[in-house]
Amino acid sequence: MSVELFERHPVTGYRFVPGLRTRVPHEGGGYEIQCNQAGYRCRHELTPQRPPGTFRVLVFGDGHTAGTGVDDHLRFGDLLERRLGDYVQVLNFGLPGSGTDQQLLAFRQHGRELEHDLLLLCPQVENILRNLESVTEVPSTDPDAPTLRMPKPRFSLEGEELLLHPPPAQLPPPGVTAEPPAPPPTFVRGLLRRVTAEVDKKVPGFHAFTRRVRGVSYPEQYGSPDDPAWQLMRTILSTFVAEARSPVVLAPIPTSDHVEGGLLADSYLMRFGELAADAGCELVNLLPLFFDQPRAIREHCRFPGDPRPTPRGHALYAEGLLPHLRPYLRQ
Repeated sequence: MSVELFERHPVTGYRFVPGLRTRVPHEGGGYEIQCNQAGYRCRHELTPQRPPGTFRVLVFGDGHTAGTGVDDHLRFGDLLERRLGDYVQVLNFGLPGSGTDQQLLAFRQHGRELEHDLLLLCPQVENILRNLESVTEVPSTDPDAPTLRMPKPRFSLEGEELLLHPPPAQLPPPGVTAEPPAPPPTFVRGLLRRVTAEVDKKVPGFHAFTRRVRGVSYPEQYGSPDDPAWQLMRTILSTFVAEARSPVVLAPIPTSDHVEGGLLADSYLMRFGELAADAGCELVNLLPLFFDQPRAIREHCRFPGDPRPTPRGHALYAEGLLPHLRPYLRQ
């Protein structure tokens, strides 16, 4: 029987159904989720004061952070909590399908006033595109319709100020976005894509190789510091850091194609590096740890159909974050 995972929310657009406990079908065999009363997939309730003697970390991100596809205890946030020590509490505010805009609103709604010691921001690099949308897709428990569309708020940039546009009361038709769609590929480019895809079926890794040779970066909006989409993303994240009441660690989550070496990460790492330097927060590049793994291992860090991380991917995220988070526990 299909169970609703999400409900509408006037601030963030939607949230998990508070107190929900269920199993969600997935290509990885399904996964259990447990939600707190605030509507986040977190086993801890949001108490204003942290428990005595506890070091509390707030983690914000999208479905990669929420752990779509894996059980709660296998997510990188839960792994960090266990490996950092018994006195560490990690509050997971990951929201599947969300943009960085919704993550900022969730912080303002639920996280900013909570007593905490560290803020961990994990924007998935494609969130730069979601920030332009007023509708997004979230997981569903219906195997015949594994995703459903939900409304989301968004910001536009008016000068240097963020202007909030609330979630639409009614969903626009599929394909309608806040920004004009990208032009379709030319006939030659489309043909090359189809040929490359066919060759890749016979020679795994060929597609990634051709993109490396061509120096493809994605999302292309990171290519220039003046790109409007990046300016919006930068302002949202800078506001996040400015409103934080604790040290901030910024750890962008790469796509599976970045992890497997098919896409260059130079552009997004440069943009996030500039932001971290200006905002005064620490930047963590999670890619080197993946690149130290054989290609066969990296390919098992995502699901075959769902590009989000498998338990192995989450384990590597946690391993990459641990040495950057431990020093804050000693401060």
